[in-house]
Amino acid sequence: MFKPKVIEEFESKYSGKIRVMQIMGDKYVSTGYWTQSGGIIKEVWKPAFKKIHAPKNKSWLILGLATGTIAKMIPRPATIIGVEIDPVMITIGKKYFGLDNIPNLKIVHADAKKYIHHTDITLVDLYLVDQLPQFVYTRKFISNLRNSSALVVFNHLYYSEDQKKNAQILVKKLENIFTRVELLRSLTNLLIICS
Repeated sequence: MFKPKVIEEFESKYSGKIRVMQIMGDKYVSTGYWTQSGGIIKEVWKPAFKKIHAPKNKSWLILGLATGTIAKMIPRPATIIGVEIDPVMITIGKKYFGLDNIPNLKIVHADAKKYIHHTDITLVDLYLVDQLPQFVYTRKFISNLRNSSALVVFNHLYYSEDQKKNAQILVKKLENIFTRVELLRSLTNLLIICS
C-alpha cells in the first residue's frame, strides 16, 4: 500500500542507475538504497539551518546541488550558486523538482573540486552514491573553502564504522584549519559546521 513507485529511471556515469521515486505524493531521487535528493534530505539538513541563523541577503555556494532540495531551504532573498557535476541530476531536477524555478539560483555544471567561489556560506553535500570524493578530505580543498567562505557546512554520512572513521578524520583536519568546528547528528548523517 505504501510502497514507493518508480516514476522514471536514468543512467549516470557518476551514480549508475538513478531512480525518481514517489511515495504518498512525495518525490525523491534514489541511487540504489540511498536518497540523493528530495524526501529525507530536507530532514538531514534541518539541524544545520536552525544553527546557521543567516541573514536573508547572504550569498551561498552549494557543492553538490543534485535536484535542488537544499537550495529551496535557503532563506530568501539570497544569491545561490549550485554546483553539480552530474548533468543527469540537473535534468532530473528541472523535470521533476522545479530546479530551474528556484529564485536567484545559478546552476553550474562543474566539478566541485575545481569550483570554489567567494560566498558568505558554503554547503558541502558531495556524494557519489554513499561516498564522499577523496578530494574533500584534502588539506588543499579544505583550505580553499576556509579562504573563500565565512561559514562552511559539511554533510558526512555516519552510519557504519568506516563512515564514522572517515568523518572523524575529516573533523580532525577541519579543526586544524578552522577556528570553530561544531558537530550535529542528523539521522544517519553528521553535519559539521565550520567558521
